[in-house]
Amino acid sequence: MELLQEWHKRKGNAATIQVLMEALQEAELQLVVDSLKEKYPELNEKPNSFKQLLTAKQPMEGACGRQQKNPVQTMSDKQSMDKPTAFNTGQVKQSVVQPKRKDTKVRPIRVGQPWVRKVRFGRYGSGRGKFNRPLGVAVSQDNEVYIADKGNTRIQVFTMDGVYIREFTTTLPGETGETLEPCDVAVDRNDNLWVVCEKHVVQYSREGTCLVTIDLPHVGYMCGITVSMATEQVIVTEFDGQNGRLRVFNQDGSEVGTYGAGHRSPEPWWPRYVTVDGEGNILVTDGKNHCIHVLDREGNFKFKFGSEGSDESQFKYPRGICVDGKGNIIVADGRNGCVKMFDSQGRFLCYIGSGMKVPWAVTVSPGGDVVVTHWKDHTVSVWTQD
Repeated sequence: MELLQEWHKRKGNAATIQVLMEALQEAELQLVVDSLKEKYPELNEKPNSFKQLLTAKQPMEGACGRQQKNPVQTMSDKQSMDKPTAFNTGQVKQSVVQPKRKDTKVRPIRVGQPWVRKVRFGRYGSGRGKFNRPLGVAVSQDNEVYIADKGNTRIQVFTMDGVYIREFTTTLPGETGETLEPCDVAVDRNDNLWVVCEKHVVQYSREGTCLVTIDLPHVGYMCGITVSMATEQVIVTEFDGQNGRLRVFNQDGSEVGTYGAGHRSPEPWWPRYVTVDGEGNILVTDGKNHCIHVLDREGNFKFKFGSEGSDESQFKYPRGICVDGKGNIIVADGRNGCVKMFDSQGRFLCYIGSGMKVPWAVTVSPGGDVVVTHWKDHTVSVWTQD
């Protein structure tokens, strides 16, 4: 705390709690952040400056008078998270951090206003808050971020600030308890999770209890998934190496049919990720024709946009896709290393971020922030216009 006071003397109002937390997260010291928030509850209220912390209900003298963890020991604890322990091998794991329900009003996109990275978290590993090939991502209505941590066979849950909340291992029910490698995740209107791997679709509660299981034809390629709020149907992408399709299910597991035969592309399409807009239209990234397909809610072709290349309106192996509350389309342009935004008709609006290392999946929060998974460097980033 003496060091923090000295920093505040030098930096004044620029020495905010948010800056401190972001610096600790950037230095991969998430456990230190968690420890501070547990020791000083005032931090959970997000005071603007250390001056506010000093005048909070818990005075600085009282805080300094308590026995504090040795920072060296905290680093040691952090490093030990990579090793199997009773804490990091359980089915469901909890943190003391609990998300607060935030205002879900959608912020309008401000044309010309640049997007900035608010936070980046994660790195390679198996401990909490680390990833091994993070793929799909979804955000619930109360701003919980769900990451499909494929290589670690689990779903990890975070706040929008990148603070770890909990996790659960993705397994099938029954005696075998088969462990699944999740490729993508979606949230339905009841805040249940739909997770797809290469052989199954599983509906879990937000705590990780298996509710519904659907078997898929094993096609050997990673799948994407979404849940249509308009029809309450589950839509999964499928590719067998030659032909692609969308497989559609009711939430009880019964199959509705397959969509996408009329995609109107010169080459057989490779549907990668899928989303649904507010009108029920289905949008699909095509990794073979380097474009975006838009279908109506019955799966009939409406239009497509994009082509192979590196210009604003072109793609190279587009992957994740989502639609914000205003109908704007957000696409992870994988090989071009960027995330782009288009209007509902496919006209380019702006870059959300560039110079990325293989952006994979994208989603948008209720408040309009964009969350991106980065497959190559095992991280997640959150982007905002604030």
